[in-house]
Order: sequence, then structure tokens, then C-alpha cells
Amino acid sequence: MPLLETVIHYSLVLGVVLAIPMVVALGLQVLILGTQSHQTSTRQHVASLTQPDTREHPVYYIGFFHPYANAGGGGERVLWTMVKAIQDKYPFVVCVIYAGDSTSLADLVRGVQTKFGLRINKDTLHVVELTRRLWVEHKYERMTLLLQSVGSVVLAAEALHAFVPDVFVDTVGFAFTYPLVSMLSSRIPVVSYTHYPTISSDMQTLVSSREAGVSNDPVVANSQMLTELKSVYYRGLAMAYAFAGSFASTVMTNSLWTHNHIVKLFGIPRMTRVVYPPCDTQVLAEFPLDERKSIIVSLAQFRPEKNHELQIDAFAKFLEANPEFVMPAGAANVKPADILASRVEPEYPLLVMLGGARNIEDEARAQVLRQKAEALGIGRQVHVIVNAPWSDVQSWLRIGRVGIHTMRDEHFGINIVEMMAAGLLTVAHDSAGPRMDIITPAIRCASDGKPSLPSEADARAYLKSSDGVEFPVGMVATTAAEFAQMLAFGLRVTGPVERALQQAARNVATTKFSEAAFYTAFYSRFDPVIRWLDIQRSDD
Repeated sequence: MPLLETVIHYSLVLGVVLAIPMVVALGLQVLILGTQSHQTSTRQHVASLTQPDTREHPVYYIGFFHPYANAGGGGERVLWTMVKAIQDKYPFVVCVIYAGDSTSLADLVRGVQTKFGLRINKDTLHVVELTRRLWVEHKYERMTLLLQSVGSVVLAAEALHAFVPDVFVDTVGFAFTYPLVSMLSSRIPVVSYTHYPTISSDMQTLVSSREAGVSNDPVVANSQMLTELKSVYYRGLAMAYAFAGSFASTVMTNSLWTHNHIVKLFGIPRMTRVVYPPCDTQVLAEFPLDERKSIIVSLAQFRPEKNHELQIDAFAKFLEANPEFVMPAGAANVKPADILASRVEPEYPLLVMLGGARNIEDEARAQVLRQKAEALGIGRQVHVIVNAPWSDVQSWLRIGRVGIHTMRDEHFGINIVEMMAAGLLTVAHDSAGPRMDIITPAIRCASDGKPSLPSEADARAYLKSSDGVEFPVGMVATTAAEFAQMLAFGLRVTGPVERALQQAARNVATTKFSEAAFYTAFYSRFDPVIRWLDIQRSDD
């Protein structure tokens, strides 16, 4: 009897121990998703506001987790092109956007058409307004990546409480939300479009090598103890990120660089594919390739990681090595507005830095760039233009000769594609997306520091028949000296080599990165998700 009592006692204890996590999970499910009646009520509410075509197929609700849906960046272009693709092929699907913007559905759709030229059908679109976006945008003093990741889970909980979708699509890269979705309902597949990994081996290497940078404060870089602590923190964060990402049903990445990191972290290579973001190059590709002015165009938000300072350093080195291009003290200043209005023709090369400013900090960075140019004595040949309208940006791309982009480890680089489509001879940092996906093949500096230039014979062969003929589509560099070399080449090259570079770049930009290519790649990843939903419904 004592033995039997002991067995019964420990069995009861074990049962209680096992029941606790089940009860906790059930409690979280009810707390976050609400009761069954709440879920039914929210779905009925959305159904009353939308009009999907259910004559041949029952309705599905696809939830897009994108807190900044009303912004106008590359990530938002991906989001809305996905929505457009779904509306074109699946009329029975309602797209539910989890957004933190307080704007009406009509204004949101109108803004999408204005910014991206996409006509979105309001009848199969619903917006859930999130009130806790501050959790992911707050500028934490320390452990920003971890705290913003935790904040994304809080925000996702609010989203799921407001509406439970049939498919959860994350178009921002908040992987820590995936286990939450899977824990609350194993029937909801998680679709991920990742623009860049939250934590990567490159970031960990930057810290361990004690190299100061955007993601590694100089205070940390200069301390051995702080470096070791941050390395441990990064390793732990990478393990947690990898665990969270493994809950994704299918993963799309925007570049080979991102793909390689995500495969290594998430560990689901069969479910991970590159889907290049859609680039609106149709109008840009119609710009004439001749009559270009000696203008170097930079197109990037004034964020610290874009490294605009390197552009000014490179331009200064270029002018130092080529004094004939330096504007004399007595020469009249040239105003950007006069150039765009064709009232003046710039006699000396100009660096025109175009970019958006999200806040006062970005505005301050733009002012620092102006001060840096003045300090180097080249202020009259550098124009920093903040928040220029798209029409002005297009005008600069139409008349510019060279494009420059200096961010290290840029995950993709839509602006690089736009410059290439517009006909600019483009130089970008020799890393990540530009190196692996966009500017390939590329002109780069040899061991002697000089560019390895294509021959005129190769250029003529490409212009005669581009089929099967490989020709560089742009230039890559890493240091200010290398960028200066590429600027000199870009401003001086003429004849067949110039035209072949322009045409090769435009051909890549308008085919490999077009909206049509995005649609094809996206459908190949999303069609199986719809089929899985059909199978699941047929089994019910």
C-alpha cells in the first residue's frame, strides 16, 4: 500500500505540473484572442464592412502585420504590392492590415495610389488600428533590439485580440511574434517577408572586433568588458531570434544576403526563398540616356547607417585629385532650382544629396553634412536637399550622370535600382545586397587601387547583341579613395563604354527587379498557403 500511495501521490504531482503550462497557455489564449463569441463578433464586423467574391470560394482573411502601413518606403511598397497581387488573383480574400496609423481607409488607399501608383480595392480591405505602436518605435537607451522585439509581441497581441486572421503575414520582420501566433492557434500559418535580420553574424563580428559603428557604440567598442558583455547579449538574442523564426511556415527574403543570414538563423532552408522587392522602374527607364550633366546624385534617407559622410569624403578626395573640377572662388554659386528649371548649366561637378527626414534627428544629420562640406572647402559644390518631392527627385535622376550609395551591408537597395533604371552610372558599397544581387557583374578596384575597366571592344559587343554577353552594370567600392576613383571614371567615361554600362544597368533594373517578377515569385510562395487553407477547411 505505501508503494501504491507513493505512486498515486507522485502521479498527481506530475499531473499538476504538466497541467500548469496548459492552463497558462489556455489563459493566454483567452486573454489575447478573447472568448469564442468575441472572435465571432469581430469576424462578423469585418464581414459586414467588406465585399469579397465568394460565389466560387469561401472567404479567407489574411492579416498583414505592418505598423507603418501609411509610410512611403520600400517596405510599404512590398506590403501594398502583395495586397494588390492577392486582390488580383484571389477575389475571395479579404486583406486585413494591422497598422498603427490613425487614418481612414479612403485616405490610406488614396495615399497608396499617390505614392506607389497601385490601385487597391477597398471592398476587400480592412484596417485594424493599433494603439500601442510606441512599443516598437521607442528609442530605448540600452538593449534596443531586445526591447523592441518584446514590444512587437505586445503589439501583435493587440492585433490578434482585435481580429484573428486565417493567415498571419509579417511584412516588417518582427520574428518574435511568430511563436505567439503559433501558440495561440496552430491553424494559423505564419508567412514572413524579411527585409533584414534583426540580428546577424555581421553585427556580432562588428562587436567582437571592437569596431565602432551604427550598431556598436564607441563607448562599448573601447571597453573590453563591455564588448564581452555585448557579445554575450548578441549571442543570446541571436538564439532567441532563431528560435522565433523557426515558427514561420514560409519565409521570403529581399536579397541573397538576407536569405543566407535567415537560412542560417531560422534553419528552414526548404521554406525560405528570395523574392526581390518590386521596383517601380517603368517611368525611370524612359529617361533619355544622353545629355547628362556632371551631377552626382545620392538618394537615401538621412539615417546614420546610410553613411552620407563617406560620400562627402569621397567627393572631396575626387576634387583634390582632379583640381580642374574644383569651382574657382570667383565662380557664381549655382542654385538647385535654377538647374532643374534649365536656367543655368553647371560648369563644375556637383554632389546632390537627396533624402527623406523622418524626424528632427534626421534633419540635424542633414545639417551636419552641410557643415562637413563647408569645413572641407567644397560646400558650394554640395547640395543637401531634404524631403524633395518625387517630381524633383525624378528630375535629378533624369539629368544626373553618376549615382552614389555608401551604406555598408545594405540588405537590398531599391534606390540603387532606381538610379540604374534612370540611366545613372551607379557606384555602391561593395557588400551585402548591392554586391550579391544588384550590381553584378561590377567594376571594382584592383590591388593597385585602380578600377578594372571594361574594354571598348567588349562594350561594342554588348551593344551589338546583349544576349549571352556579360557586361558590368555598375561600380562598387569600400573606401573613400575607391569611391573617388569611381566618381572620376563615371564623370569622364564616354562613348560605347558609357552607353553599354547604362543599357546593361537599365536592363537588369527593369527585368530582374520589376513588379511582374515580384508577382511571379510571390505567387509561387503564397499559392501553397491558400491550398493548405483549402485542405484544412475540407477536413473540418
